[in-house]
Amino acid sequence: MFRCSSLIIVLIFACLLIYIYLYNEALEKWKTAVTYRFQLCGKAIISNDNSPTSVCIFKDSSIKTLEQNLSASTTPSFATINFQNILNPWTNNIKKMCQNRTRPLLTLFTTWRESKDKYNVNNITSLNWLSLRPYVVPVVFTNDTSLAVECSRKGWTVFPVSAAAAHGIPILKHMYLDVMKKINSELYAFANSDILFTDTLVETLLQVMEYNSTFKGHTLIIGIRTNVNNITRDEGSSWKELESVSKKRGTLFKMYAEDYFITSGSYPWKDIPDVVIGRRAYDNWLVLNARMMKHRVIDATETILAVHQTTKAGNFEGLNQTDASYNLKLLMNFNKNVSYTAGYTDCAEFITKKDKMNIRITRRLELPKYCKIP
Repeated sequence: MFRCSSLIIVLIFACLLIYIYLYNEALEKWKTAVTYRFQLCGKAIISNDNSPTSVCIFKDSSIKTLEQNLSASTTPSFATINFQNILNPWTNNIKKMCQNRTRPLLTLFTTWRESKDKYNVNNITSLNWLSLRPYVVPVVFTNDTSLAVECSRKGWTVFPVSAAAAHGIPILKHMYLDVMKKINSELYAFANSDILFTDTLVETLLQVMEYNSTFKGHTLIIGIRTNVNNITRDEGSSWKELESVSKKRGTLFKMYAEDYFITSGSYPWKDIPDVVIGRRAYDNWLVLNARMMKHRVIDATETILAVHQTTKAGNFEGLNQTDASYNLKLLMNFNKNVSYTAGYTDCAEFITKKDKMNIRITRRLELPKYCKIP
């Protein structure tokens, strides 16, 4: 009788252990499933109040809907252009420099909204950035279901906006942190969604990486855009055409404007304030902060062609947006005495230059007086 009771106790204990094990396994699978859903493109968020700094939360029903939409076959809303047939091939020099690389050179990300006035701009940007593959991974941050589906079908990687402020505008540092967690590339960059690039982007970054090969610190690469009015689909469909229209009717923008920010994965984005994109001051502050932190700041304007698709909205859209001064107010709390002029593009201590055959990086011989760090 005693032996039978002991055996029953052992069996009960064994069953309990098996139950605990299976429960933990199920829990881990549930966690993985939840994590997977929250990592899928285009997760919808809702704000818990109407204040500019309100916290955004995920809505699970919207996530499931987005998953279903991404799996469904839909009619593309973007025009189709085969870049393989009309773009210049990558130069032999670029191919040679990339032949031993095991990961993409750059993750290039942005965000945009689906609207009639931006349809052509978004369409051209979508195709232009895809033309930079395989060296560049294009990423769009959006919580718009239909836009997420279309971008995913076209070959873009899509991420949700995980943190926002100023009535739903993405917080820049979280965009960097999110892509760095999920995509393994040499460099990472945010650029405004109306900016077009050519192979000069890849060529310049390869040279910068070679120049920085023995540099142990952090690097921030910036540049000024070239404004071109009303770029057509044909003009935006080839690198040669972009170079041509930029020379014919393009205008280099002001020194105080920066439209892209390129860094390595180790750049300390977690320490950056919660500035939002598309609003005043954040660009100059980023450059100023990098200089104050003794990071290497490189102005790549002379070698990276960054074409801004100027529309009827003009070249100062951010000044007319809701919460245009959001970043200014935020940064006043972070640095009471902010000298934004010290964050102008021509305050970068290093600059890229094009020789007959190569791109070289040199130190600026002299900085303007307004570049003095307070």
